[in-house]
Amino acid sequence: VSNAPFTELQKVLTVFNSVSAPIVAGAATYSYAR
Repeated sequence: VSNAPFTELQKVLTVFNSVSAPIVAGAATYSYAR
């Protein structure tokens, strides 16, 4: 049994997190500034 699927999922989540984190931070800042 290999952990390749888990490693791929982790890679996808890391990429998704690095893309979504600035968007979430920007949206929070925007809604706070309003």
